[in-house]
Amino acid sequence: MTAAPAPATFVALDSDGTVLDTMGPKQHRFLQPMLADALRLEGPLRDAYFACADFVNLRSAARGITRFNAVLLALTLLNRHPAYRASGRPPLPLAPLRAFVASGLPQSDAALDAWLRQHPDPLLRTLLQWGRAVNAAILGSGAVFDVFPGVADALAAMHRASTLGIVSQSPERVLRQDWGAHGLLAHVDAVAGQELGAKAAQLDALTRAYPPHAVLMVGDAFGDLQAARARGCRFFPILPDHEAASWRTLAHEIYPAFLAGAYAPEREATLIAAFTHALPSPDSPPWER
Repeated sequence: MTAAPAPATFVALDSDGTVLDTMGPKQHRFLQPMLADALRLEGPLRDAYFACADFVNLRSAARGITRFNAVLLALTLLNRHPAYRASGRPPLPLAPLRAFVASGLPQSDAALDAWLRQHPDPLLRTLLQWGRAVNAAILGSGAVFDVFPGVADALAAMHRASTLGIVSQSPERVLRQDWGAHGLLAHVDAVAGQELGAKAAQLDALTRAYPPHAVLMVGDAFGDLQAARARGCRFFPILPDHEAASWRTLAHEIYPAFLAGAYAPEREATLIAAFTHALPSPDSPPWER
């Protein structure tokens, strides 16, 4: 019996903040309090770090960047924060973390572990232990994060006509737990996590058999848009705080147009303009404006 031909189109899906309402819950339950504990931030310093991390990870153009890059940006803001300056503590020494982030290595625990063998540093060691502890805590918690309204039906409909794949900076085992809890893995054909490197590399690895015009990237962060631009494919943004409306637009307008080869650049540009307006520069927090 001859196997059915593969679908002619590919839809790549970010996970956190796009399909699953995990961005805020993971930040507030795991990432932020566990790092504040690891860095011994208490009282006003703890509150200041939470404000910096919230802005970087949820409300700025840095939303969705790799975990260690996000930590670098948040701690850079923390060093400048009025509460930190008033504390009299010396600035956190971020040069080693900046070097790792700029190294071009995958932003994973394994890559940081290997980096530390050649570039020992106390803060990086703390961040490695924190990263591993966060992953273990999320997996061990059994937490089931909400799926945005309309996602399950949209994925099922798209999967009937396209190949679907996850492209995310979360570890693959976390992705499989989060999506599997809602039965969403039945609607995807491939799962790419942080182990495969940056999103552009993940997207390229999953879609090499497809011409650029046959690939659609769906995401809620500028890293998703940048990955789409690197691949030369189309992009659809999920707007933070407007996820349900975004999924309706994707399911009823954009995906059918994409499938028909009619997702116009002008329509894409309008959506990206609204997306850009919603997420300011990560170097411009509200307390400095």
